[in-house]
Amino acid sequence: MPRPGDKAPSSPALDHQRLRRVMQFIDANLHSPIRLKDLADVANLSPFHFARAFRKATGESPHRFVRGCRLEKAKQLLIEGNATLAEVSLICNFSSQSSFTRAFTRAFGVPPGAFRMGGKRRR
Repeated sequence: MPRPGDKAPSSPALDHQRLRRVMQFIDANLHSPIRLKDLADVANLSPFHFARAFRKATGESPHRFVRGCRLEKAKQLLIEGNATLAEVSLICNFSSQSSFTRAFTRAFGVPPGAFRMGGKRRR
């Protein structure tokens, strides 16, 4: 029986199978809105428990992790060079090209257009 002052057991991290299913869902749905509830449903957990378990498993909140995946996808699209910046921002489900540019610059220290030009010079 717990005594007064004892801490509640910490919530466990996601097991490998649930985490893999969530990662596959994120990867398959980067082009559309991904809500915390959607991810929690994939893991068969409540949104509250999922958010805590996901952070424990990955070290990041679900929102931050999804944004990072979207930015990595954007980097890949910019390197390939077939889509305009506006198209990349839509493909990666940013609300606008300006919000995409802000997030990309914050994450990588260079605007997406300059990143693309730097990639073309390296080829």
